[in-house]
Amino acid sequence: MEEGINVQKRFFTELKAKLPSNLSMANVVADELNISIDSAYRRIRGESDLSLKEFDLLSSKYAISTEAVLSKTFDSVHFTYRSISHDHFSFESYCNSITDEIKSLEKFGLKEIIYAALDLPLFYYFMYPKLATFKFFFWRRNVFNFPGSNGEKFNVNMISKPELEKSFKMFHSYLHVPTIEIWSEETLNSTLRQILFYHEIGLFESKQDIVDILDDLRKVIEHVEKQAEIGSKFYPGSETSNTYENFRIYHNEVTISENVILLKLANFNVVHLGHNVLNFLTTNNEVFFKDTYNFIEKVMKNSTLISISAEKERRRFFNILYHKIDLMIANL
Repeated sequence: MEEGINVQKRFFTELKAKLPSNLSMANVVADELNISIDSAYRRIRGESDLSLKEFDLLSSKYAISTEAVLSKTFDSVHFTYRSISHDHFSFESYCNSITDEIKSLEKFGLKEIIYAALDLPLFYYFMYPKLATFKFFFWRRNVFNFPGSNGEKFNVNMISKPELEKSFKMFHSYLHVPTIEIWSEETLNSTLRQILFYHEIGLFESKQDIVDILDDLRKVIEHVEKQAEIGSKFYPGSETSNTYENFRIYHNEVTISENVILLKLANFNVVHLGHNVLNFLTTNNEVFFKDTYNFIEKVMKNSTLISISAEKERRRFFNILYHKIDLMIANL
């Protein structure tokens, strides 16, 4: 019985740490569970049991790590996994879900994103329509195996205008959060390989489609290079409107082994690990976050900061990326 009380106390300790400082935990518990303030206090003090249904409701709503509450050790880590339906994948819904997640985390004091990019960071795919359409085409065919997708060729009208607007809104939500990105010379490789593979098996109607996609990819790199130069994220073509520094980028000369996204919040932290191209395994286990953060810090110390200063290194790095794109166009 005593252990059950301790578990409940640990749960409310975790909940308190997740709540913004201006919110009363008793009021939150009462509102979420639809109970009186007095009943909420009895649960918080351990005088009344918190039911499994109540535990599930609160832990899901406030991203409380189950093992942090139930386990006395940290030998295991609990991950959440938001599976994307292979049968009913909606590009618009996918973009909405990421936009909503960022907005939700901002309410909990999202302070910084650290993105170790094995591939081009997801948000940049949606800056320009032809690149966005190609990625959607690739996901439909090779990730989700949509019915009939094996027989279709690339079509620039594959994504509707409303879907493109949703994807750009997702990119917009990313712009407002201070960010550190870690790139390597291999960061573009997966996208370039996908384009080359589809070219070789005849999935483009013309070479011009490929050139247009690669032109969009070049525009993305030019945009990121400009962000690096001024140290700020911005809408394409509006860099002069940003006067605050919220962007740092590092060039890592050792290949990054996976996509890792660290989210630093006011009262807790989150780790996203890339899984199956579009999915992520997510945990807010603090020990796991600290271990991952310490590793990423070592990666940054062994990398070159190429934002704002280090103009020579910055130009050298981005010229390598431009050369990859130019080389592919020349070999079409």
